[in-house]
Amino acid sequence: MMSTQNTKTIVSTVECYDAWSNTYDSDGNILQLLDNVAFEEIAQPLLNSINQNSTKQICCELGCGTGRNTTKILHTGWSIIAVDISTCMMKKAQERVKQLEEQHMSSVSWIIHDLNNDNNELSINDSSVDAVISTLVIEHIKSIERFFKTIYRILKKNNYSWVFITAMHPNMYQAGSQAGFTIDKITGDKLCGISFDHSIEHIIEIATKTCLKLIKYTEKGVENEEHATNLGIRAKKWMGINIHASFLFKIQNNEI
Repeated sequence: MMSTQNTKTIVSTVECYDAWSNTYDSDGNILQLLDNVAFEEIAQPLLNSINQNSTKQICCELGCGTGRNTTKILHTGWSIIAVDISTCMMKKAQERVKQLEEQHMSSVSWIIHDLNNDNNELSINDSSVDAVISTLVIEHIKSIERFFKTIYRILKKNNYSWVFITAMHPNMYQAGSQAGFTIDKITGDKLCGISFDHSIEHIIEIATKTCLKLIKYTEKGVENEEHATNLGIRAKKWMGINIHASFLFKIQNNEI
């Protein structure tokens, strides 16, 4: 009898997301659905607000992926610096936003960059962006110390600058789950990128040490059976468990 026990193959982050790019937006990932809600609640109002002291507001998106959030940012009229490690994911994003750039008179600059490469600094000028958005990326970051130092370096040092970060909640990682996708529907075999289990406390601690002040923290999960049904079949096993975390940071006042 053939075994149906699924296996998990761990590959580099870029290899995983290059392979995942064709189905990333359609494979029923419940974290993306919860992430969309968090974005709407926290990041969207900030994007909609206009800073009168800035002629053209710039958002750096660390981990733009297939452009799921890039399109939302463009709709608000911000310019974007979109960063990702995967050329295949970025190609999907570029196709997604091509027409929007013309409609909204905003521009997107694209940078392929590995945030885990200690020998290659992200090529964005110091104190040059008004906001940083990084959703469902931090799980793949080896050194969050370096990650937050990069964010602080490129962020403008004023009262208006902000940082929105979301993450797969450690509850999922500790239950044996990590970012990846099914490559064989019969066996359930998965391809996963390299992930790191950063605790919520550690993320906040390192951000604080990097002169970023936590303004808002929220957790989301699968609330009940009805919520699970709305999210999709993969949500049922997570009922009653928080699986998504979001953070809003601003520059600490003594650093402005």
